[in-house]
Amino acid sequence: MPTISIDTFFACTLILIVVFVSMAATASVAAPHIRGFQDLNEEAYLRKIAEYTVTSPGSPTNWGQIQSSSPDVFGLAKENSFSYDLDVDKVSRLSNQSIYALTYLELLTALRLEKVALSYSITQIMDITILMTSNVTVGDSTTYNFNVTVSRDQTPLATNLQCYVVARDFFNSTTSNTAIDGKGIVQTSIPNNSNGPVLLIVFARNPYDSRLTAQGSYIFAHLSLEPQPNNTFVNLSPLNNTLTITPNISGINLESGNVFTYGYESTLLPTSNSSYIVPEFLDSSPQVLAVTGWNGSDFFIEWATYPQVPLALGADFKFAETFSFKYLVTIDEVFYQLNVKCGGPSL
Repeated sequence: MPTISIDTFFACTLILIVVFVSMAATASVAAPHIRGFQDLNEEAYLRKIAEYTVTSPGSPTNWGQIQSSSPDVFGLAKENSFSYDLDVDKVSRLSNQSIYALTYLELLTALRLEKVALSYSITQIMDITILMTSNVTVGDSTTYNFNVTVSRDQTPLATNLQCYVVARDFFNSTTSNTAIDGKGIVQTSIPNNSNGPVLLIVFARNPYDSRLTAQGSYIFAHLSLEPQPNNTFVNLSPLNNTLTITPNISGINLESGNVFTYGYESTLLPTSNSSYIVPEFLDSSPQVLAVTGWNGSDFFIEWATYPQVPLALGADFKFAETFSFKYLVTIDEVFYQLNVKCGGPSL
């Protein structure tokens, strides 16, 4: 081979090596940036999906009140409302405690999305912890003391407390407050002849903004055996201002029903042996619905919240990469925390 050809061969080979090395180095440097753009685009895409389901009422726009069907298009917003104002019945149909709850398959069908998984969880804006500290029987009654702690994201809050006590043939209400350290004391006295389970309902409200209102419930034994867990005897499903009661045990006899908010309480009006009308109150507050009854000789109290929060529905992302979008929403003029998790097409 002529000398000129050998020199040309090695020169071309050297140029090719330099080009390949440069391309490899460029790809190595650019790869993270490209992946970053892909993540950014994917996050923006999934955020738009989450935003739509939170700000759209879906179709039909009143699907939350239609007990016998699932939505054609999923959306949680209240019809003709402000942004991030959710419909109480649409929210309640996400709760697995309701007999009207959507299944995950119904949710996916109504979302009309392929290769995208979602989950929804809603919690109260404030956390309420109730702990019994003492009880003393004197004469014909027993006095109970409770420590109540209110916080938000583990930060203690000073709040006003409105409390209700429901027992057999007995009802009482009392007020209290939590100090700047988030702690307060609630005291109540119960007649001894009202022995059995007792339900203590505590509402906490920010003194300056009624939308910051939350509820907590605590059931305890009053001169009796420990009460059964909630939903042992009946299931309570509020929807469209009607409380539907589904027995979990045969032979149940209902006695009465009541509804409680921060500022009001009322007896529920029965429409049949298994349903009550839930009145509407002009109060920025969750509602607690309590029903009393008998299982043979055993007295019981069961309760549910309206909306049925906390709740969670959707995909299990325990071992999957997701994008999480958090929203401060209102439901019946009360603040709640909504978390939407999305798994995208490439996840």
